[in-house]
Amino acid sequence: MSRFSRLGRCIFANGRRFESRQSRLQLQAETLTDTPTSLDSPPFAAMFKASEIVNAAAAIAEAECIEQLKKTDAVPLLMNWLLGQESIVCSDPTTVAAKLRKMVVGGAGKTVVISDFDYTLSRFANGSGERLSTTHGVFDDNVMRLKPELGQKFVDLKNKYYPIEFCPKLTMEEKIPHMEKWWGTSHSLIVNEKFSKHTIQDFVRQSRIVFKDGAEDFIQSLDAHNIPLVIFSAGIGNIIEYFLEQKLGAIPRNTHFISNMILFDEDEKACAFSEPLIHTFCKNSSVIQKEAPFFHEINGRVNVILLGDSMGDIHMDVGVERDGPTLKVGYYNGSLDDTAALQHYKEVYDIVLIHDPTLNVAQKIVDVINSIH
Repeated sequence: MSRFSRLGRCIFANGRRFESRQSRLQLQAETLTDTPTSLDSPPFAAMFKASEIVNAAAAIAEAECIEQLKKTDAVPLLMNWLLGQESIVCSDPTTVAAKLRKMVVGGAGKTVVISDFDYTLSRFANGSGERLSTTHGVFDDNVMRLKPELGQKFVDLKNKYYPIEFCPKLTMEEKIPHMEKWWGTSHSLIVNEKFSKHTIQDFVRQSRIVFKDGAEDFIQSLDAHNIPLVIFSAGIGNIIEYFLEQKLGAIPRNTHFISNMILFDEDEKACAFSEPLIHTFCKNSSVIQKEAPFFHEINGRVNVILLGDSMGDIHMDVGVERDGPTLKVGYYNGSLDDTAALQHYKEVYDIVLIHDPTLNVAQKIVDVINSIH
């Protein structure tokens, strides 16, 4: 049994007592507020008093949890492990440790994971170093096989715009019109061809999208601990859904999507894409519907684990007000010779994982968060 596991067992009972105490007090407060009359009446006075009791109990529970955290070595153990890995860069260990401590105190109930998909949950390259596919790349690969002329159009778009996306000499503002043109043209090709849902599902089945090592366990672990996973992708959301269904058997109930979705007509043929268009540099709350169906699930979850692999991913925001820490974990898939790019990642991400084909770090962070509760 690992030290993290022993820690979780040692103080699990304390965490349950905290939750039980707060639940009883909340029930008392609700009972006292059933029949309010006036602000000066006994029920209202009792309501305010009960509310104060609940808030005080929550504060006490948090204080006791902090004391338990001081007595354990969960966060120091993780920090020592992170700092001991050659492929992991943690430029400001003090800040990372402080964020981790706040997240541990908040526990799973205050945590949400916001993750990119392409080359974040999926692998960038296979064991031979060959680059694998993105969700848009599913069409590049399969259409080239079936309709070479159309497939070449997808390839030409990538060859033209991919260098612009990662050009260090252009500002984000200068890149955005090109990204809109790239995404818009690619989506038009898909819609004009009227690909069927069945055909696209088959494309995914034959695609070169591969989960990072440990990704399936990570997603299922989040579901088991009731931690929402919001997959925020500038790719194609349907492809992600089909991929998860094929690999996991079903989409976990805790998993939600913000992405470009293919819309189908009554014959299940592609007829349009959802709006607004989401590209690399607009992954923020501006592209989210005001009443996204998962908002109620993430309301109150103030601590965010953000997983991404690009500069655009650091701005991923689901539009819910919060005041907790965001721990940004970035996958660097670029050349080690490009020191300027690597340095940029170090400046914007709390933890940088260099050519890492696994979800080990994210899993360890979640394990530590769950260790005290």
